[in-house]
Amino acid sequence: MNKPVLGVLGGVGPLATAYFMKLLVERTPAHTDQEHVPVVIINDPQIPDRTSFILNRLAPDPLPEMVGVARRLETFGVDYIAVPCNTAHYFYDALTHAVEIPVLNIVEETARTIAEHVGTPAKVGIMATEGTISSGVYDMWFEPYGIQTVAPSEQDQKVLNSLIYEKVKANQPYDEQDLVGVVQGLIDQGCDAVVVGCTELSVVYQGMADPPGGVFDSLAVLADRCIKKHFEERGERHAG
Repeated sequence: MNKPVLGVLGGVGPLATAYFMKLLVERTPAHTDQEHVPVVIINDPQIPDRTSFILNRLAPDPLPEMVGVARRLETFGVDYIAVPCNTAHYFYDALTHAVEIPVLNIVEETARTIAEHVGTPAKVGIMATEGTISSGVYDMWFEPYGIQTVAPSEQDQKVLNSLIYEKVKANQPYDEQDLVGVVQGLIDQGCDAVVVGCTELSVVYQGMADPPGGVFDSLAVLADRCIKKHFEERGERHAG
């Protein structure tokens, strides 16, 4: 296979992985099939829920299965790994130490993108799972960039939880305006921008015909970073 090859640690969740691949293809500045990014995907939906473990350490630990998938990808010969799940980045350090190849960081890449486009210091709202919010993973990666994070209100977090677990993950219909309402609530708190910090919420956001402004989708940021790395490794200028 032509190098470099992207490995995707997928299934966390399955639909978000499919949307990530859609974004990767749509955002690559390719004119032929051969100009696209070579990818190996392991879509493993049996990985235990990340939020459940973060909130309750008696729940099944997702790290061993994630490490197993990452090592299988490395065995397949991929050159770098992407994990289209924000909450999974609570385990980022352990995952990177388990393999010899780079693992891209969706949270840090989002921080860098916001710093470049919004400037710093900045106040940014985070729409994510309770696991992501409570773990402080966004605080850890955003603070060095001069970005203060803001969590949704308790009621808005319940709305996000429902969208993530009861709607998208459960393959049930959802109302896009629920997401719009949470964005507006964060803007009303004085945020300079809002992050779609859960890839299930990215599914909602990417499907909107008229998405709200001032929003940075972490899934799209990760796709763009994978594309950029592909061209960097090939020694070519990224035309996107």
